[in-house]
This record gives sequence, structure tokens and C-alpha cells, in this order.
Amino acid sequence: MIMRNEDIEAMADIFQEYDISASTDVIEKVASDFIDHLDAMRDMEMTPFMKDNGESDSQKVLRLERELSQVKTEFARISKENQVYHDSVMQRRNASEVWIEDNTVKYSL
Repeated sequence: MIMRNEDIEAMADIFQEYDISASTDVIEKVASDFIDHLDAMRDMEMTPFMKDNGESDSQKVLRLERELSQVKTEFARISKENQVYHDSVMQRRNASEVWIEDNTVKYSL
């Protein structure tokens, strides 16, 4: 961000409010440094350590562990369902092998 005269005047007012005496050059340098600080803070909003909602790394780990647990539970349920279907086809068809090919259930006797 480019420093404007208003920024220098605002910093001079702040110095005066707190009874800090400084030369115009010092006030200008402080204003410039503060603007640089604000720019850096704005850039840090994109940091990989925080999400938009302020989620910390440890909160993210806990959330991901919960999501992983849910996915594992769902996968186990689907695997069991698949096994039951597989076994049913094998039993009904008296098949020695069952598989899916091109979205079609196939089996060999």
C-alpha cells in the first residue's frame, strides 16, 4: 500500500495524543513501517496454518480424524453389503467365482 499524507498526519495525531514528540521524518518512517505491517498481516490471512473460519492445526486434525472415522464406518458397511450380495449370488447360482465386469455381475460355475 502506498503511504499518503493523510497517513502521516494521522500518525502525527496519534503521537501528539500520547505526548510523544518526534520529528516529521521519524513520524513518516513509523507510518511507513505500520503500513508495511498492515500489508504483511493482510498477506498472512492466506497462511496455510489457518482456514477461513480460524480453524487451528489441532482442530483441523481432530475434524479430519472424525471424517476419516465416518468414512471408514461407511466403507465397512458397504464392504459388508457387497460381501453379502457376493455370497448370495454364489449360493443362488452355485458359482465358484463371482465378479463385476462392465457394470454386469458375472460368475463362473
